[in-house]
Amino acid sequence: MEAPSPRDAAPVAIPLHHQLRTRTAVAHARLDAGFQGGFGDARGYAAYLAGMAAFLDAAIAAIGAEPWLAGARGTLARDLGQPAPVLPAPTTRDPARVAGWRYVVAGATLGARVLLREARALDGGAPTAFLSTFSGSDAWPRCLVLLRDAGFDAGARARACEAALEAFDAAEAALHHARIQAHAA
Repeated sequence: MEAPSPRDAAPVAIPLHHQLRTRTAVAHARLDAGFQGGFGDARGYAAYLAGMAAFLDAAIAAIGAEPWLAGARGTLARDLGQPAPVLPAPTTRDPARVAGWRYVVAGATLGARVLLREARALDGGAPTAFLSTFSGSDAWPRCLVLLRDAGFDAGARARACEAALEAFDAAEAALHHARIQAHAA
């Protein structure tokens, strides 16, 4: 019996999280650029918290109030001196779109580790319970497992990438709006 030709072998797909990282690299870099120089001061940090509240509300609407995310949002409300928010119902049931949003939100837990150090260095004892909770989450490794096991076809992968770009845009818009509001006050 003859060995199969390399041309007959099934193509090996790039892992979904690599595809998401590649497809969103520019959006991710643009969002990170907004944090150049850190928070600056307590007002900058408060603007960040307000922006994250808006972003997490959008994320919860997209993927649902998963316990780690709902808990982080509740802690964020306490840091802002607000009552616990009424969490929105998810707007999508498309697993690919949920995966794209989850990739961005779970990935933000990694960046939160750096931001936590910066917040703790601010004068005046900024409230850091949210960043402590968020950065301590196991959302990222769990997200990687979910992405690995997703089994998405090309169309679903494209929807996941578009949803991730949408999530980066939502984060950037929420943080930008909060900065404008903070400077206007």
